[in-house]
Amino acid sequence: MNGETPNDIERAAIEEHAQRTTEQTALRKVRKTLDGIEAAEAGQRRGLRRILVACTILAVLGAWLSWELVFSDKGMPKQQPMKVPAALPPKQ
Repeated sequence: MNGETPNDIERAAIEEHAQRTTEQTALRKVRKTLDGIEAAEAGQRRGLRRILVACTILAVLGAWLSWELVFSDKGMPKQQPMKVPAALPPKQ
């Protein structure tokens, strides 16, 4: 034996156990923090995806409405066709 007493051995085991417990506690805290960050990022991605879908729907509806207003005859009064004279009036 190299001169260690049973008290020294017990003390070393207790210190090793305390060190291991401290490391495990620190790792749990880090893991919990990382899980929280990942959850927040996932929530932001979901929110961004919803905003993108809403903007796409609004853009499609806006394009469709513009198309309808420009290229349809709905709601526009029909005018009589213009009559073009057969000959130009004489110049004075």
